[in-house]
Amino acid sequence: MNDNVPAGRMIGASRSWFDRGVTYLGIPRLGQAPGRDLGVDALRGFAILLVVLGHSISNAENLMIAQAANPRFYLSNFLYTFHMPLFILISGYVLFGKRIKVSDRAIRLLVPFLAWIPVTWFVNRYIHHFPWPVRFGTTLKDTILQPGAGLWFLPTLFLCSMLLIPVIYLEKRRNWLGGVSFLVIFIAVNVLPAGVTIFHQHFNLMDMGIMQVKYFFAFFAVGYLAAKHRVKIEQLRRERANLILATLSVLFITLFALLYYYGHIKPYTFPFSLTDLYNTPLAYFLRYLMAFLGIAFSIALIRSLKSGRALKAFAWVGLVTMDIYVAHGLMIQLAFGSGWVKVLTGFVLGVVLSLALSFLVLRQWWVTAALFLGIKPKADEIRAREPASSLDMDE
Repeated sequence: MNDNVPAGRMIGASRSWFDRGVTYLGIPRLGQAPGRDLGVDALRGFAILLVVLGHSISNAENLMIAQAANPRFYLSNFLYTFHMPLFILISGYVLFGKRIKVSDRAIRLLVPFLAWIPVTWFVNRYIHHFPWPVRFGTTLKDTILQPGAGLWFLPTLFLCSMLLIPVIYLEKRRNWLGGVSFLVIFIAVNVLPAGVTIFHQHFNLMDMGIMQVKYFFAFFAVGYLAAKHRVKIEQLRRERANLILATLSVLFITLFALLYYYGHIKPYTFPFSLTDLYNTPLAYFLRYLMAFLGIAFSIALIRSLKSGRALKAFAWVGLVTMDIYVAHGLMIQLAFGSGWVKVLTGFVLGVVLSLALSFLVLRQWWVTAALFLGIKPKADEIRAREPASSLDMDE
């Protein structure tokens, strides 16, 4: 069979069909987009996989009643110590040098955030059949005012991006004003109280993602500043940098084990104001410290992969973080089994089904790509269906 067909032609034909399939489905490829950093993309891919793993654990285990000796509870606390700070830090890093347009950021982040609300409502009402009424108006209001119940990362990143606009403006006037303005904004945001009462009407100032910004803006700022001073950071010899990262990684793992043992790991607590920081400074100092040490641990882990297949695999996942993030919460609910089996099936389904939905459905039309993935349509994509661009959450 195929005896008269040269092997080279068969391989070429196979690659041609494969390339056509990849192009048709809009699957991004490494090295296509100019200026992308393989290591940064790998770090981003690593972060989104940790997000899916963390949610798979909470889907398989009731963490509210889990005992400290439960290994899944232990792993969940470990992940939540640093994985979202890592994600927001990378977001700040990749925005350095880019022009921030409010309309572009709104399309990229707020449109998908809003578009997935009716999808989540439909699934909760007609598929899950919760024992309590699931009303669309209530779901819409609660998700917008308290985005922690939905895709909270998107409005949080949008607000951080908006706060970056005055920073960019000021540092163009005086370079040193950039760092100073970050500090001023961080303090100003955290000065906001949890709520105020005006004419007997109480207003919650923690709505619409502001509570998350209070904590995560610090990591966003550090990521931006790290990119700004990247040349100076890269002047460190690789051996010295690896030694520093290895030391911080060992410190992170050791401190986490000790703090967890003594019950001082509280990765879910957010400061509502500077008063909270003043009242319990050690708790928030430890939280920030452990998050930054966990980020150093992640960087060390990705750097240890050098340039092998594992690094490229993580980097490819880093190109499709939005595709995974927006749908994985729904997909992991299809997990089956119990214990670690349910964690594993939830993780696999959360990644694979989210990508399948994106490539087979959402990326096939510019309207769905724009609504559910925040991919800004190009003029030629509106005139004729073409593969959606492989943008990530931060571009």
